[in-house]
Amino acid sequence: MKNKLVKNLTFTAVILSLAILGTACGSSNNNAGDNAAVNASTNAAGDNNAAAANNGSSTNDTVSEEDAPTEVSGVFNGLNADKTVEIETGVGPISYQVSAEIADKVSAWEKGTNIKYQYKENTITSIDKE
Repeated sequence: MKNKLVKNLTFTAVILSLAILGTACGSSNNNAGDNAAVNASTNAAGDNNAAAANNGSSTNDTVSEEDAPTEVSGVFNGLNADKTVEIETGVGPISYQVSAEIADKVSAWEKGTNIKYQYKENTITSIDKE
C-alpha cells in the first residue's frame, strides 16, 4: 500500500512539474509594452521613408528600416572589461558590444543612470543620459 502511494505521488509530482514548465516556457506575449516602443520607432522610420518618397527624393538616400538602429531606454548597469555594457531593460539585463569611444564615454557613469541608446544587432551605436 505504501509503495503504491509513493508511485502515485511521484507520478503526480512529475505531471505538475511538466505543467509548470509548459506554462513558464509558453509563447505568451508578456512584453507587449516593450514591443510597442520598438514598433513606434520602426513606424517613425517608415514614415520618414514615405515622406522622402513623396518629396521626389530617392529612398536610397535614407536608411532602410532593416539598416536603421533601434532606439530604446534603459538603466545603465556598468561597463565590463571586454568592452560590453550591461543595460537593464523591460525584459531584463542585456549586454551590448561598444566601441572604444562609447566605452570611454560611459566609464564614469554611475550604476543606475537612466539612459537612451541606439543599437543595431548587439552593438550600441549611440548612448546618452536621459
